[in-house]
Amino acid sequence: MSESPDVPATDRSGLDLARRSAGLVDDSLYASARAEAAELGAASPDALTAESIRLVASLTGARAAVCISPAPGVPALAILAAAGPGSGAVVTCITDDPHHLEAARSALRAAGHPSSSARYIAARPLEVADKLADGAYDLLVADVPDHSVSRVVSRAHHLLRSGGALVLIGEHAPLPEDADLPDHAHVTVLPVGAGLTIVTL
Repeated sequence: MSESPDVPATDRSGLDLARRSAGLVDDSLYASARAEAAELGAASPDALTAESIRLVASLTGARAAVCISPAPGVPALAILAAAGPGSGAVVTCITDDPHHLEAARSALRAAGHPSSSARYIAARPLEVADKLADGAYDLLVADVPDHSVSRVVSRAHHLLRSGGALVLIGEHAPLPEDADLPDHAHVTVLPVGAGLTIVTL
């Protein structure tokens, strides 16, 4: 089998590992929500990306989370799966499309999560984020266009408790220079799906 001259051997190895890892992930938790979001016209994180979100949620011990996404079903499922049943965790799902919000509600209900495990807000996501309580959240997952990244990062600095994390779906590093972040913030990019940029505070 010939090797592509355009991709260094080390990068090919990483891509192969990502493909093999994706094949090992049980997608049954997310597949239905992803399919419904696709029918409504929005992409959702693949299984490996969703599991990475789940891992970050677990490591941060997230009990209060915010999900800003055109289709919040898959990320919300990942966050609540990390918390586990009976944890009292609550995820706030924000999108300006009520159809995708209802799809997320259906996905969480189908997964057995009680109605109290999520809040659903149909409005402009960044405007809502500006009104949320500072220091009240452990995790913020955001799927936003490049031009909104700086605003999301700056808001996350205030929304998240110490030890919290911002997960940006997509490869957004290096972060914009005007993003308001403390000096101790750490940025990591994971090579899963379309990329995952994690900012720990």
